[in-house]
Amino acid sequence: MTRALFSLLCLSTLFALPVAAAPEKVPTKSGSTEGVARTAPPQQLKPGEYFWHPEASPAGPLVIVVSIPDQRANVYRNGVIIGASTVSTGKKGHETPTGVFTVLEKDADHHSNIYNSAPMPYMERLTWSGIALHAGKLPGYPASHGCIRMPYEFAKLLFGETQKGMTVVVSDESQFPSTVAHPGLFAPIDQAGVPIQEPARVGDYVWQPENAPEGPVSILVSGADGRVRIFRNGVEIGRSPFTLADPGRQLKPHIFTLLDQDGSGSPRWMVVAGQPMDASSTEQLLAGIRIPREFVAKAMSAIMPGATMLVTPTTATGETTTSPDFTVIASEKEAQAPEKKKG
Repeated sequence: MTRALFSLLCLSTLFALPVAAAPEKVPTKSGSTEGVARTAPPQQLKPGEYFWHPEASPAGPLVIVVSIPDQRANVYRNGVIIGASTVSTGKKGHETPTGVFTVLEKDADHHSNIYNSAPMPYMERLTWSGIALHAGKLPGYPASHGCIRMPYEFAKLLFGETQKGMTVVVSDESQFPSTVAHPGLFAPIDQAGVPIQEPARVGDYVWQPENAPEGPVSILVSGADGRVRIFRNGVEIGRSPFTLADPGRQLKPHIFTLLDQDGSGSPRWMVVAGQPMDASSTEQLLAGIRIPREFVAKAMSAIMPGATMLVTPTTATGETTTSPDFTVIASEKEAQAPEKKKG
């Protein structure tokens, strides 16, 4: 074998060797409470403790409900609780805003842009102005600058299950989520499979899905306006008048998340905020809101599991409130306020 051929063979062998992949960067724990896994019910968890059982509901839409009074976050998948953790929300002067948010951005190894590059492991952004879920220190009381701190191990597990657009509800009340399967409100048939009676027309509807072709969907049902409005990615894509089966009834503020359909094909709604309701009262509420069938048929193409619906007696706007300090934010656009991207 000539020296030149030997050299060529050596080079070809060298280039054929597999290149080791760069080691995955592990976010620093730096001051975060590591977290202790427990099997205790959510209400019995102590600061820094959590439980995590995603196998309890392997598929379906995720929703996170954060209760500021309880300093706890519950994670539901398709209406079944799969995880819970103690948290630390904003301290006095830096209170965590309450409302319905969507996850706008995810960054496993994020550092704050405004607090001396403080580490925010497994960050899931809720607002471009600096509110996010992330791992951090849990002293047992509200202590953050507005973010929702979680134990490091829980934040890591949660990060692996979530996607952008997921619904996060932050509430100033304790939560009593319940689910109900009901064909009313955005379903064309009743329990017997008979088309739902067309309500009297109150005016023309608007349907412009091209205004926002994709993104998380939020539905606002306003008793004061007598209108339902559908937002996708924070942009209104449709609106329609509705009537109430009982014209004298006043709608009560509630927030629902749409789950997967049950075996009968009826949509299932989960109550995630508002006055506690049983299946009967929830069914009564959903059945009492009558929307023109034409609009329902169009809206069904956009409303998928995971959609959030706010029912309110007040005028519906992009920032409708269910109480003086409960704001529903469908989405925020980074392009509209790049100077505010903090946290």
